[in-house]
Amino acid sequence: MNRGRLARYTVWQFRDFVVERGIAIVMIGLLLGYVLIEPLRRGLGTAFSTDATSPGRPVLIMVSSSIVSLAVLIAVNGIVSTDRKAGYYRFLFAKPVSPVAYYAQLFFVYMIGVLATMLVLSGLLHTVVPSFSIIHFLLYTAVVFVAMGGIGFFISVATRFDWLTLAAVWLGSRIMRDLYGGKPGLRGKLVQILPPVHKLNDMATDIIANGTAVASDVAWLMAYGAVFFVLGLLLLRYGPLAD
Repeated sequence: MNRGRLARYTVWQFRDFVVERGIAIVMIGLLLGYVLIEPLRRGLGTAFSTDATSPGRPVLIMVSSSIVSLAVLIAVNGIVSTDRKAGYYRFLFAKPVSPVAYYAQLFFVYMIGVLATMLVLSGLLHTVVPSFSIIHFLLYTAVVFVAMGGIGFFISVATRFDWLTLAAVWLGSRIMRDLYGGKPGLRGKLVQILPPVHKLNDMATDIIANGTAVASDVAWLMAYGAVFFVLGLLLLRYGPLAD
């Protein structure tokens, strides 16, 4: 494998992210922010902040964390499956480039792309809500991308219906944990192997508003995503690339 050739792919990968995903993420973020945050900010004025006493804080955290989840979902949608379904892999790997290395690099390029779009959006939000921390928001984005993106990467390698499957896994895990997480018996034990998305609500408030979080919760989420990312790479390495 020619490492120089692989590195040159980075420019094209980032360009594709901007054109195909980045613009959409920014537009969705601006729309959600204007529709859900701006009216509340106008009503509360200087009282609208990330301070614990601010009545607008729950909405601010909910909207900003939701934008992150949507951004990650958009970013990892079809990250591998689109090339397989459309047959692009024949062109991409006509030269001696490892699919494992290519898609691993693509994952991290898209992570940088999501962080860049969140930097733009959080910078705009910071201008109207000065207490909103850009750094804390980017830290939360990185955690969610590794956790959610790692699972999404594996699903994109394993199936062509990746965005729908990822959304079902992400939402279904939360529902199943709410229903059976505290109950005894087999179902209560089985839900413990599901993605720990029930930790995200508290983590969003802790990281975005306060810049702190329970280390074990962060480690659990990121380790879960990292494991599935590695499983996706192994499936690429030993499984058939053709769809």
